[in-house]
Amino acid sequence: MKSTLKITLLGGINEIGGNCVLLEDLGFDVNLLIDFGINFERYNPSFNYDAPSNIESLFKAKLIPRPKGEVLRNLYSKYYIFNHKKQRHGQKVGECKNKTDPPTKIHGLLISHAHRDHYYGITLLNRNIPIYTGVTTKKIILSHYDTRGFRMDNFYTGLKWKLFRTGNIIDIKGLEIIPIHVDHSVPGSYGFIFKTSAGIVVYSGDFRLHGPLSYMTGDLLLKVKELLRRGDPPKNEINNNSRVKCLICEGTHIHKGAIESERTVKKNLKTLFKNIFFNYFLVKYDRGDWDRFRTYATIAKQHNWKYIITEKDAYFYYRLNKKAIYPTMKNPHIRKDDHIYILKQSHRRYPWKPFIENMLKKHEKMWRYIEFEDITNSEGNFFLNITSLNKEQLLESLPNHLKGLFLSSTIDPYTDHFYDDSKTLEKKLLNLHIPSYRINASGHAIPHDIYKYIMEINPENLIPIHTKYPELFEKLLSNKDINVIIPQDKENGFQIEVS
Repeated sequence: MKSTLKITLLGGINEIGGNCVLLEDLGFDVNLLIDFGINFERYNPSFNYDAPSNIESLFKAKLIPRPKGEVLRNLYSKYYIFNHKKQRHGQKVGECKNKTDPPTKIHGLLISHAHRDHYYGITLLNRNIPIYTGVTTKKIILSHYDTRGFRMDNFYTGLKWKLFRTGNIIDIKGLEIIPIHVDHSVPGSYGFIFKTSAGIVVYSGDFRLHGPLSYMTGDLLLKVKELLRRGDPPKNEINNNSRVKCLICEGTHIHKGAIESERTVKKNLKTLFKNIFFNYFLVKYDRGDWDRFRTYATIAKQHNWKYIITEKDAYFYYRLNKKAIYPTMKNPHIRKDDHIYILKQSHRRYPWKPFIENMLKKHEKMWRYIEFEDITNSEGNFFLNITSLNKEQLLESLPNHLKGLFLSSTIDPYTDHFYDDSKTLEKKLLNLHIPSYRINASGHAIPHDIYKYIMEINPENLIPIHTKYPELFEKLLSNKDINVIIPQDKENGFQIEVS
């Protein structure tokens, strides 16, 4: 049987975010998409932080691929694209009832993790395309759905979710896909191993080797070696190659690095506490960064300080705690940890607010439910996570009689361009005599770790993605027997063939 594989980069070419890869296995007659995000650095100038209301505007801004060619025909939904500026959410849901999108040649979309620069476009897709994703990733995506306004980019009605965990094997017409967890700044992140008709292909996803769960990234490397050592070919493959055919590798920080880890974040926080003269800390990080939440909440508990989060964040973490099977996802625990206090953001009845109120009432813990005036009149000894807060309301509510410190820990690659206002906030806080620190551990592998990762896999071909500096891969690997393919930004994507 002819074993030919086409790999087309439809996004993530010479940019951070916007990953979208089309994998066409002609041997198995399977077409798959891997991730479907957008680049937020280009998003802002196009929409000025507003949500788009039609798909054509995303095409014009080159944020999602135009469906050119037979394989991508009917890629987008005919019935389920929601123009929130012309219609109410409930009306659209009713309109979609019993609607069936046209047939599509895409057999599935795999989402590596729950950062919007990797999954933003799924709301637009043909509802006949199954969405394969990790259990935790779906939890996070739907938690964001519950706590954001209903818009075109937040409309998941009709999607066909197919969930997996590490250890599962996805079989699509004989093509086997092995999802393996990796360490990143959001829980439930995955890389993928594809046993294609041309040989093994690896998609790194976003990963790091310096995080608290770096052994997870190691698990993917071990699995690749196991498959090669075992000589485990795909079901219809005669040739038994001893090398990975192709590695699609992220390189967000291929051009720079810092010797850092979540351990150094803890160490630096402990240093602040040694000779402490601050009465409270304002902390800011991406809501999905569970490791950072766990680090800060644990430090607060050790020092008998309160850890204050908003209702929205409490609901988000409550969803992640629910039915968690890994110890790292059970701690901190929104219901059980009494040093975690929940701040009312407003008195509007958002749909998710009753979950928090009922949880606290049921377990007789309404004393943990506080308001802004409790912050103003506080005697200190608290962390306040300000990610979801209205910053003007925050500034007006700070306890002027106490000494405060701002800790910025926002790390996700798209955040700086999308909604991170840390620099502006730092200036406003300085006017209130509140100094700022930055304590950080990147969510992405740094140059020497990327090099180590590539050499462990030792692929025949390497395609850099999710990086502005793909040529650095070529330089780093110039004396190695690895063919580095530098993607070119073309109108219909960048395609290579593997056989």
